[in-house]
Amino acid sequence: MELEYSDRNSRRSKLYIVVGVIVALVVAGTVYVALQASGLTDEPQVETRQVVVATVAIPSRQPIGETDVAVREVVADPTNETAFTAVDEVVGRISGVAISPGQLVAPNMLASTTEGQTFSILEPGEPFDPDGPDLRAVSVTVADGNAVAGTLKPGQQVDLIVTMAITPPEGEAPAGEDGEADPGAARFIAGPSTKVTVQQLTILARNGEIYILRSDVETAEKIAELTAAGGVFTLVLRPEEDDRTAETEGSTMDRLIEEFEFPVPEAPELQNDPGS
Repeated sequence: MELEYSDRNSRRSKLYIVVGVIVALVVAGTVYVALQASGLTDEPQVETRQVVVATVAIPSRQPIGETDVAVREVVADPTNETAFTAVDEVVGRISGVAISPGQLVAPNMLASTTEGQTFSILEPGEPFDPDGPDLRAVSVTVADGNAVAGTLKPGQQVDLIVTMAITPPEGEAPAGEDGEADPGAARFIAGPSTKVTVQQLTILARNGEIYILRSDVETAEKIAELTAAGGVFTLVLRPEEDDRTAETEGSTMDRLIEEFEFPVPEAPELQNDPGS
């Protein structure tokens, strides 16, 4: 017997599919409306910040020019909170450390945190220590010929040599072994005396032959007194790796004559002319 085909099941299946699609659309619409109402579909707002970055490599202790920096917009986070936000804040200032291209420029990278000032007594990023030495900036005038031919630059460490004109009291004689003056001994004479006075001074800034040096306040007093007394200053450059304190005895003309065996001029012995 031949079975008769019926499409009743087929129509029922299609009806189920249509109903399912309608239900899915209704559910999707309901979820979308709920999300819209809760604000979850809104794009998150990312906070940005304008910061100053280096456009070229900036060496340490160099003035920052207008073309050396630019303003960039970056995502705000704790790492860029202290960065400068305008190029005017850094142009003309002195870099305290080397700054790489693309690196943020912050106050702790400059040699001075005061606008218009080209140096800082504290090192870049160095916090103030109330229990530390009383650091000061003191200036000395040194001719180029006495300052490594005028080639010294800020950031270098130097020793300060002073030459003073010594004038002992008239008639003063050196003491003998018993501490009493020895009248028969050679008397002190007036002349220059040279001695390294202060070591490991950092050059903070320079204006021609005027050098601004970092020292403590007690040393600054001594330098001021030596200047008032007419001392002639010489700056000698130290190797960066050498942090030793050199021990020297100083130098005077009589010591040089003795050490290097310079002949001392004497009055010639003139013979009497028999015909006179």
